[in-house]
Amino acid sequence: MEILDTLKNWADRELSLIDKDFKTINIGERRIIRWYFFGSCDVCAQAMKLDDNNFQNLYRKTLKHIGIPREEIEETIAIWMLDKIEEDELFFIKHGAHSFRDFENKPDGVGGLNYCFSIAFKK
Repeated sequence: MEILDTLKNWADRELSLIDKDFKTINIGERRIIRWYFFGSCDVCAQAMKLDDNNFQNLYRKTLKHIGIPREEIEETIAIWMLDKIEEDELFFIKHGAHSFRDFENKPDGVGGLNYCFSIAFKK
């Protein structure tokens, strides 16, 4: 399986574990999703020694697959390129990266995205 297929499968599995219908997710929740999968794509890009352009392509395709609007994807990339990532966004990135590493042993999903949602909305 190619890495893009793996990331798409990963995204599908993680989204299936959240306690919401994806069609009802608001922009704040999509922000968590964008940064969570940023971390997953980053782990893959680093492991494969991809340059920034190939990383961005992988990230765009993964988020497009799950229905994130293009404008929001580009906003995330711009924030990253300007090195303006906020502390809570960094938490979601790290959690997405760590959870993705567990995906090999938990092919039905890890539940990391659901955890990020629960943490974010406790505040």
